[in-house]
Amino acid sequence: MNQRRMNKGRMNQPHAKTAKNTATKSAPALAKMVALTALLLTCPMPGFSQGAAPGPWFGLDLPPDLEPHVSPAIIGSRGPAPAVVPPEESDFPELDGERISRDLRQIVDISIQSRLSQELGGTLLWGRVSGFPSGDATVDWAAEQFRQAGIGEVRVQQFEQDADAEQWLPLDYEVTLLGSDQFGPGSRDVTLTTAVALAPSEIAGGSLTAPVVYVGTGSPAELIHVDVRGKIAIQRITPQAHLVFERSRFVPQANDIMSRGAVAVINLIDQPGNEMARDMSNCGGPCFNVGGRDSHFLTAVMNAAAVAGNLDQLRMRLSVNSAVHRGLIGRNAVAVIPGQSAETIVLNAHVDAWYDGAGDNGDGLAVLVALARHFNRPEIQLRRTLVLVASAGHHTRGLNGPRAAVSLNPDLFGNSVLIFNLEHVAQRNFSPARSEFEDGYREYIADSGEAPIVAGITNSSPYLQSLFDQGVQRYGTNFVSGDSTMASGEGGGYRTAGVPIVTTMQAPPLYHTSGEVFEVVSTPGLERMARFMSWFVKQVDGASRSQIDP
Repeated sequence: MNQRRMNKGRMNQPHAKTAKNTATKSAPALAKMVALTALLLTCPMPGFSQGAAPGPWFGLDLPPDLEPHVSPAIIGSRGPAPAVVPPEESDFPELDGERISRDLRQIVDISIQSRLSQELGGTLLWGRVSGFPSGDATVDWAAEQFRQAGIGEVRVQQFEQDADAEQWLPLDYEVTLLGSDQFGPGSRDVTLTTAVALAPSEIAGGSLTAPVVYVGTGSPAELIHVDVRGKIAIQRITPQAHLVFERSRFVPQANDIMSRGAVAVINLIDQPGNEMARDMSNCGGPCFNVGGRDSHFLTAVMNAAAVAGNLDQLRMRLSVNSAVHRGLIGRNAVAVIPGQSAETIVLNAHVDAWYDGAGDNGDGLAVLVALARHFNRPEIQLRRTLVLVASAGHHTRGLNGPRAAVSLNPDLFGNSVLIFNLEHVAQRNFSPARSEFEDGYREYIADSGEAPIVAGITNSSPYLQSLFDQGVQRYGTNFVSGDSTMASGEGGGYRTAGVPIVTTMQAPPLYHTSGEVFEVVSTPGLERMARFMSWFVKQVDGASRSQIDP
């Protein structure tokens, strides 16, 4: 039986040592053990209290089940600050946040349909995935929006997956904490529903069962004290922003843990609510992420078992069934709004996403579509030709939308002066809130603004930097205060064009998680970015090439 929700009383006291074990210890050793136990009992531990009746799993509340398409953080009634609309822009309804938000809803609905149709082989992974029907549907939707905006030249272009590339996807998998009455009467197996199998996790025979060992943050200073051989090593990751910033540290550590003899690695991700987090891969063996409430519960169980003296009896069962995809076909939609010259300004937003993908990159794509409507208004005439790319993106290995766009459109990219990549632009900002639960778990709550946006400019052009400075004052866009030369995975795909690349990107904690749902995107934030972008393009259109690329 799998035990998921039992609200029993808290644990009264740790399990006692047997009389036989106690009798074999010397008086000093026994005194030391008693002192250590007393110290542990006085230390605060997540979800572990003394004084209540024993129950299953030491009397701890089990974590909630995963809820797809629901925000894992608190979103109260106090909405974001309204967008700033300069008087001269009041007649541009296509840049209104509510209008853009309706497009975002349609984009997210494609992801939801992906889950319902189980196009990736099950209900544990969904999104808008290039090379699959959901990716094609999103590109076709974008192309249709370009046409409905009145743009006469819309190119829908197909391209093949790199011959040596393959896309690993999990079909089904499970991470289960095995129950036993020694962890409290009635303790049954608990499946952690936020578990995500990371590429390319393969298990001989499909499943394994082993004892667990906690390795903290997995640093060498911690591992020197821990024997991981034959065990499932559990390391903790506390992201300062989204998980992309943790890859360079924790992936090598996972490989180190596997090289020391561990049979698998579990990453406890300190993130909001109970959501799935897909980021990170290539851990050197079977590797799984586990989300916020599940991580909190597992931590509490390990603490309670350590106090009870039976942590070494805690075991988990892992299973995974996967598929490798080759020969996939991607699509880009390219719209061309002619200017007075052949020189081009390129605006890009990738269409692909994991899970609902409202912030990566539903918001960027919705803003791109709004800009298509705006710049095809007959009264707006640009000197340079404007090119809008709804890119297949970069999530599917071997299908890189930007590289394909450059190679398939030499007439457009051979004359480009600037490429602007819109990516993660309007998610609300979330911060840890007060404790919402008796067990000490800290919820996250939205504030009245958007998450900070990094503005990466590959050539550090002072002129382009000045436009972002002005944008903060003119529209209230939350660009970070420091300069950057960052080009994301999407923006980096355009390096073959040999021109300056500008990338806007947020780094909120919901990135690449199932919690990145429609409600976490700020409607005024969509409008802020759309109005800033319309102004930015017009300024760049009037600038010289030497200003853009000094």
